[in-house]
Amino acid sequence: MPRLYQKAWEDTVSIVRPSPESAPGRELFSLLLDVSDWLGAAPDICLSLQGKAMYAIYPSAVFPSEDFFDCFGQSIASIGKTWPVCGFGMADNQETVRLSAKENGDKIQLMQQNISGKRADVLTTLCLRIDGASREISERLSRLFLGMNWRTGITALNWEDGPFLEEQGLALAAESRGMFCYGGLDPQAPERDCLFSLRFPQKTALWLAFLRDGFQPIEFDWLAEEIEENTLLDRIEWELALEEVMDQLKFRLVNGEKTFSLFDGGGNKLYFGADCHSAAQRALVKLLFPLND
Repeated sequence: MPRLYQKAWEDTVSIVRPSPESAPGRELFSLLLDVSDWLGAAPDICLSLQGKAMYAIYPSAVFPSEDFFDCFGQSIASIGKTWPVCGFGMADNQETVRLSAKENGDKIQLMQQNISGKRADVLTTLCLRIDGASREISERLSRLFLGMNWRTGITALNWEDGPFLEEQGLALAAESRGMFCYGGLDPQAPERDCLFSLRFPQKTALWLAFLRDGFQPIEFDWLAEEIEENTLLDRIEWELALEEVMDQLKFRLVNGEKTFSLFDGGGNKLYFGADCHSAAQRALVKLLFPLND
């Protein structure tokens, strides 16, 4: 049942139009990155039980409500023309406070609401609710941000979400032969940031694609380059993901005095060497034998 909120505080400010105006998905992407930077924390992303809304929750946040409106009121009002956005926080007396910003003519109406009708200056635990225009939109938004690496500001998704990234002006490296599609604000984002945005399950999916199916997407070119330049920041994840896949496929590694042999699950010997030309093979060899010349 909806809460019976009363108006606790209200203000109006002039609209500052971005030039040119962005797609709502791009604005939301920017908003959540900015809020995360402002709070120094990444949000927990949740889809509502009925799939009609997405929540971005910052459980450890402590923030002045007026500063929140100053920083993000314009963005919330702009996105809200397509997908309504509101915020929630907790007052000192444990009362839930609703924060909203809506365009009204050439002004933006900022409002704080709660049950008591008493203004709260400082709030804890920020929750942003974004109501998609449909269940499909809300599900796409949740996947967009569940795939986000908040350090790089890049999301890595399956290709089913590629058209949505294009539509919202977020697609990166669209011409690549990648196993995944990437989204972000900077169209010139370096490929290494796309690589660093991959999560552990995506790394295992890449090794499965190579060792089981013989597929070598461009991510292996990025990986081999980072290994060869000794700049791979998440090397341990790539090693463990490789070991997981080799165990699953029942691969067997036999070490000799100066050589090694790798056998697949059927007992067939695979011919990988230090002079191999495939980026995926070079990455595999260097991860298995990091100290070998």
